[in-house]
Amino acid sequence: MRTRRMPLSRSVTASVLAGLLCYIPLNNTQAQLSLGLGGGASLAGAATVAGATQVGGTASVAAATALAAGSSIAAGSVIAAGSVVNGSSVGSAIALAEAVSVAGGTTLAAGSSLAAGSSIAAGTALAAGTALAAGSTLAAGSTIAAGSVLAAGSVVGGVALAAATSIASATTVGCGATLAAGTSLAAASSIAAGSSIAAGSSIVGATAVAAGTALAAGSTIAAGSVIAAGSVVGGASIASATTLAMATTISGGATLASGSSIAAGSALAAGSALAAGTSVVGGGAVAVAGATAVAGTTMAGFGSTLAAGSVIAAGSVVNGATVASATTLASATSVWGGATLAAGSTLAAGSALAAGTMVF
Repeated sequence: MRTRRMPLSRSVTASVLAGLLCYIPLNNTQAQLSLGLGGGASLAGAATVAGATQVGGTASVAAATALAAGSSIAAGSVIAAGSVVNGSSVGSAIALAEAVSVAGGTTLAAGSSLAAGSSIAAGTALAAGTALAAGSTLAAGSTIAAGSVLAAGSVVGGVALAAATSIASATTVGCGATLAAGTSLAAASSIAAGSSIAAGSSIVGATAVAAGTALAAGSTIAAGSVIAAGSVVGGASIASATTLAMATTISGGATLASGSSIAAGSALAAGSALAAGTSVVGGGAVAVAGATAVAGTTMAGFGSTLAAGSVIAAGSVVNGATVASATTLASATSVWGGATLAAGSTLAAGSALAAGTMVF
């Protein structure tokens, strides 16, 4: 007998959900959100760590992530080359023989891993794309932002949700809830003290921009982007890291130093070049407004679009098909099965690089 499932979605108000979330007393040992049953939960937007969060098992760092002062990196953690720990640069990957307390100025490069017993302090930001593995928990006091979706099968205040439920307005977690696989936490969610990140989690920080990435005149850097010290914008050298309060158009070109981040909504003008080490992480795509060269092998994130006129270099693989010789696309191609663009490829105007895109 064949059965058919009809997915349903509903929106709940903060007052109703808050009532459900407070059904269980706060001192109950289950008064926390358990994330990631089955396939885990993902962050659909940046989430802030509002209190000390423990790492219950090895968690990989998928993109450059800044740890706030007060964090602790446990013995057995691996610090990847290019990381900065308490202001000191790490030239080659090292495994910690003993725990290190973070006093400030610490950014873990992609490829690092946090061992069980590490803790992430308040003020640390986890970007969209972070995946919290099965067994991760959000403690009481955490906030589920508007736009989050609790997957069918989630249990809130002892009530099982029969259909996916959208959160209509920001809701503070008072007590027990268990989120099913497929749950998505929206931007502005916060993780309270006492939360736990389980083994197998993948942590993503601000978009990493490799030193030497060049933005051509006419490019637009979206609000929220960070221009690292040492960058040169319009001929002027940036003395200290600067966060853009509003979108900025580059009039004379820019060379971004390592540690810069490009926010979703930015646009790359013709003549821009993405250096090896650049990655795109965020709640949206970075638009290509003009021909942009790829200086290293690029893995295009799911949902990216390669515009007509883009040149795909020999050795590239697009949606499972290997490109034997340089090919110019006659029509736009959506990336649905993965794409690896070889060095020498060129992205035409109209292309869009989705979150998860990385240049090696």
